[in-house]
Amino acid sequence: MISFELYRIFKIVADEENITKASNKLNISQPAVTKHIKNLEKLLRIQLFERNNTGLYLTEKGKKIYEEIKEPVIVLDSIYKRYSGTSEINLGIHAAMLSRNFNEKIMNHIRSKNVNTMNYNTDEMLSKLEIQEIDIAISKKHPTYENDKIEFIQLGVLHDILVTKPYNIESCQTMTIEELKERELYLPRNNSVTAMNFFDSINIKESEFKNIRNISYIAMLESIKDTNAVALITKEYVKDELENKNIVEVKTDFKIKPVEYGMYINKENLFKELREFINAIKLENI
Repeated sequence: MISFELYRIFKIVADEENITKASNKLNISQPAVTKHIKNLEKLLRIQLFERNNTGLYLTEKGKKIYEEIKEPVIVLDSIYKRYSGTSEINLGIHAAMLSRNFNEKIMNHIRSKNVNTMNYNTDEMLSKLEIQEIDIAISKKHPTYENDKIEFIQLGVLHDILVTKPYNIESCQTMTIEELKERELYLPRNNSVTAMNFFDSINIKESEFKNIRNISYIAMLESIKDTNAVALITKEYVKDELENKNIVEVKTDFKIKPVEYGMYINKENLFKELREFINAIKLENI
């Protein structure tokens, strides 16, 4: 009889498409992950994965098995957490939030608990939260998302600003919307909460801008050094760069609305340790 744990490991390896990433997520060694996959393949008498230059990918039979076991593994994992007394919590959070210490109290609390942090965008987090693949998400509030079983608990607000490199003429003048339309403009991916809030704030469609590039925050900060571009970025994530004058805020004759951020939770998945974690973070923000 094949154990649930083998299927759980198989699912995570398939999700990550990488033994190292799966090992970190499972908190077991890479050789152990590889051994478990080989054991499952031996028991099923089929090959589950192929290798390429970037990692692993499922074989055709592997894909079929993955689709059949994906939901049951998530359900069984959720039952185990609720009734076994486990203290492990799977937290979805933006890479920028996690790496930038946007809220030191929250970050310190995350580090002090048995919390697995996973980097996803907001849409991915909400999808994974619905099926209980993660237990909680910390994110900006999605402007259009609605789901009866998912609750949003506000923790504060974040402020998106336009920045450029020091000594650009834009750094000492007030920029208008019409001027911005002509600039090279860096944005997070076009369906991010940051981008959606920006276009909603200025009430202008993305298609009206001549030169938009969708790149990550890290890429923005690197690219600004060598160009005259303007970048849309969350102020709280780049406080050190602003204080050190590595970048400067662009003055504008328009306002970008603040964005709420907080915790998304699945009301059907509130095991004891998760409730305690949620309440502790709430207390930090009173």
